[in-house]
Amino acid sequence: MPAALDQLADKNGAELVRLSKLYEFPPFVKSANLELTMTPPQTAPYADPRPAHRQFPCHNKAATWISCLYFQEKKAEFHPKDQKQILRTLDHYAGFWAIKEAVDRMRGRWEELNKAAEAKLPDSAYAWIWANDDGTKDRRLPIRSAMEVKVAADWLKEHRDQIPYQHRNRIAVRILEKTASFGVGLGELTEFIEKQAGRGVCEPDEVVGMIRGRALLTNNAAYREKIASLAEAVSSSPRQALSPDRLVKLAETVDGIDRAIGIVGKYGQTLQRPEDVIFKATFTKAAAELDEHVATSSGRVYEKQAFKKLAVEDVKSLFGDDFAKRVTTGLSVDPEKMAEEVATLPRPDAVLLDGLLSDHGIAPALTKAASVKQGFTPQDWTKMAESYLPAR
Repeated sequence: MPAALDQLADKNGAELVRLSKLYEFPPFVKSANLELTMTPPQTAPYADPRPAHRQFPCHNKAATWISCLYFQEKKAEFHPKDQKQILRTLDHYAGFWAIKEAVDRMRGRWEELNKAAEAKLPDSAYAWIWANDDGTKDRRLPIRSAMEVKVAADWLKEHRDQIPYQHRNRIAVRILEKTASFGVGLGELTEFIEKQAGRGVCEPDEVVGMIRGRALLTNNAAYREKIASLAEAVSSSPRQALSPDRLVKLAETVDGIDRAIGIVGKYGQTLQRPEDVIFKATFTKAAAELDEHVATSSGRVYEKQAFKKLAVEDVKSLFGDDFAKRVTTGLSVDPEKMAEEVATLPRPDAVLLDGLLSDHGIAPALTKAASVKQGFTPQDWTKMAESYLPAR
């Protein structure tokens, strides 16, 4: 829990002193017993009574006003659902102690201060920014704290079908930048945000199939022909059409198609969202699997432990005695040693290995994790794209 969220956490009173310089404390606060106000009795009610929190005491009118002040200043640190509950309780006690008018004045002052402070914030403090025709800018979704970053991610997922992918992409990129800055994790939202930000790679055939499927969903012959042409362009030149710098543009294009033919919001397992196909293997998910998989120069990725199914004699007959000795421990194929050798095989040998593995019922992993790591350079993107696209 962040420090000094309420007066109880403000042990040395430094935050209270700061706030006293910004706000006019009402007479009933100035004249109150400071120790009694700042140190609630054991039976004191709290606006946030959760056992792990017990914040914002409301045992008298002075304590309630100060709790309202601290919460007003620190509410961005709380999830919106918690904000609403705490605010309701504070309002209840403000009414009980008949100090609502004083609380409203304090909140009005906060609005003035906050408006002035927000005007000085850089654009990087917001996830959604766009320029108006009159030259002004609108800035939404503040991402000034770890909690605000999570709230912005939640909001984006909730409203994703109302926002074109072009805007979702920009919002998600800023959210990811802030997650790194604050060192905050997004949990189950990580994969969603990465797909919105275009941080992933795809299976070319699945992308082509997705686009062709869109062509079947429109009755407009001319538009259907355009969609089919897009599918053909991707199919005939996947290395160009699905290069990293074009994947986001492709997602924008297919999202535009979906909006034109009226299928946005009707997604499911059969009809997938464009970004779920185009960025199927997100970088974080792939990186998490990297230690358990190995990529070959044929563009396939295998689970290391699957190599245990191979017989030493089969490996020896395909690659020779020396190779077999390097990849065995005792009388069995060692999956880690095999993975080290597999990663260095030239393409012709890697293709032979694909056949051997197939004969033993070992299929490539669906999520391809070749050379995946956090923090990509443009060269990394290009290499990754190459490893994910079949040779032509």
